[in-house]
Formats: sequence, C-alpha cells, structure tokens
Amino acid sequence: MSLGLVLGTGGQLGYAWTVAALTTWEQATGRDAREADVMVGTSAGSVVAAALASGVPVADMLEQLLDPPPPRPRPKSAPPSTARRGRPPMPRVGPGSMRLLGEIARRPRRFPPLAFGAALLPTGRGDTTGLHRWATKWSSETWPERPQVRIVAMDYDSGARVPFGRDGAPPASMAEAATASCAVPGWFSPVRIAGRRFVDGGVCSATSADLLLDDDLPRVDEALVLVPLARSGPTSRVWSDPVAATDGWLRGLIGGRSTREIERLREAGIAVTEHAPGAEDRAVTGWNVMDPRKQAEVARVALRTTAARWAGADDDRAGER
Repeated sequence: MSLGLVLGTGGQLGYAWTVAALTTWEQATGRDAREADVMVGTSAGSVVAAALASGVPVADMLEQLLDPPPPRPRPKSAPPSTARRGRPPMPRVGPGSMRLLGEIARRPRRFPPLAFGAALLPTGRGDTTGLHRWATKWSSETWPERPQVRIVAMDYDSGARVPFGRDGAPPASMAEAATASCAVPGWFSPVRIAGRRFVDGGVCSATSADLLLDDDLPRVDEALVLVPLARSGPTSRVWSDPVAATDGWLRGLIGGRSTREIERLREAGIAVTEHAPGAEDRAVTGWNVMDPRKQAEVARVALRTTAARWAGADDDRAGER
C-alpha cells in the first residue's frame, strides 16, 4: 500500500518526539519511513522529512539525539547564545509584517488565528544560519523524484501557505525550504527566498495534512500523521495544574485544524494513523518546546510512550477483525 508521511511542527523538542515516534513505528510495523511515497513536513517536521527523503535513516537522527556531539565553539566576540538555552534574542521593535496585518484586516476569515499573532509579533533577531546548517546536514541538494516532498512555509507578507517542492513554488533547495519552514515568527528573522519573506509553516497549519489530496501528488492509500505540537489523551484541570492545563488548551487549539485535515483524508478513503504527545510526553517537554537541552530526555520518554501507542493500535485492529 502506498504511504503518505505527514510530520508536523513542534520545535526542537517536537523534533525529538517525532524521531522517537518514527523509530518505534518502524519497529512495530517492520516498515522503513524512507520508503513513503509522499512526505509533507512542517517546521521541525520538515527537517525530518528532508532527511528521510535524502536517504538518512531514522536511527541516525535518534543516535545524535541520545548522544549529541559537543557544541561547536563560538568566537569570543560573538554575543551569548540564547538558542542553546531555549530562549530567543530580543526582537526588533514594531510588528513583523504590516502587510499581513492589512490583509487580515481586509479578509479576516481567510486566515488562521495564529496568522494575526505572527504578523503582530516583532521581527525576530534570531540568526537562521544554525537552522540552515542543521537542515543542510541531513538533506541532499536536490529534490528527489521519489518520494514526492512538500515542505511548508508561510509567505510573511501575504499569509499564503507555500508548499516548497510543488510546481510553481519559489525555487529553493530542501535545506533552504526547511530553514524557512522553521523560522518561528518573533524568534528568528524571516528567510528570504526569491525576494519574498517566509516564516514557520506551522502558522498556517500544524501539519498541512490536506496537501496529500493535491492533484499533483500520487494518490496514497494510507497516511501516518504525527502532530508533536498537539496533544492526545486528557489534560490537567486548571485548578490542579494551571500551567499544564494552559499547555493542553493551546495544544488542542493548534491541533484543531489538523483534526479537520485528517477528517478530509479519511473522507477521501485514506486510512489514517495519527498520534500526538500524551500526558507523560507533555510533562517532560514542558512549555518551552525550543529548549534543546531536553531533547535526549524527551526522546527517551517518547520511545516508550509511542511504542505503547503503536502496540495499542495493533490491538485495536485485531479487535476490529
């Protein structure tokens, strides 16, 4: 059966969770994620998709998460690194995209709720050189013919969702597209490609799973959709744990569009298996998904929780038979 792989946004810790989830999915199914026919990647998921499409096994990504190389030395004259501590540098003053704010004011129903916040946030000062280096490390220079790959970013001035890799999209390498897809508004500077500014595709959708229905892509029979910035299972009550409850509410809001996209896939006859972090994953992740210091811990917990998820999926299918 042909497979579509959809890997959503989630920051550095969502990347760790996604790699662990793919590792246990491969173990549970005996399949290789690199053999998917179509891959759709957004933000952190775009780096994983680019790596898989370039022939990098999930095991290599997991190995570097569990046993990371020492950080590269920084010049003495360089300012202190905030990225390594999971904090953004001080942004510039003023809204990041006045043009997008104007577009939203004229046609508010056209845009997802996060678009307003992304346009209003000041332009980030975070250097995207590290993002590009990260993406380049895992991806080849050319887009493969198989699998078909779509890497999603948002045009920061029009608000349009742009799937790089599609005919008509601005020309860019997979690494350039992934860098744009990871450029969180307010944190990183927008990425310029073909004279246009691009930011994190997660502003448009946590997954863009509906791209699997595009006419220019081969039809898939089944899809695996991972949504590391959404949630599965119950969340805490406000009076017992306000921080966890707020995190759960935000994740539910972010995952709402993905839920509707998944419903469209199922209505089209695609068998969808989806997963998002459960309570234990969310507890170890915390509220700051950009903190790289916790990647190994998140990956180790996710190796256990996602293995249980795939075992449960097998039990469900056996019960249906």
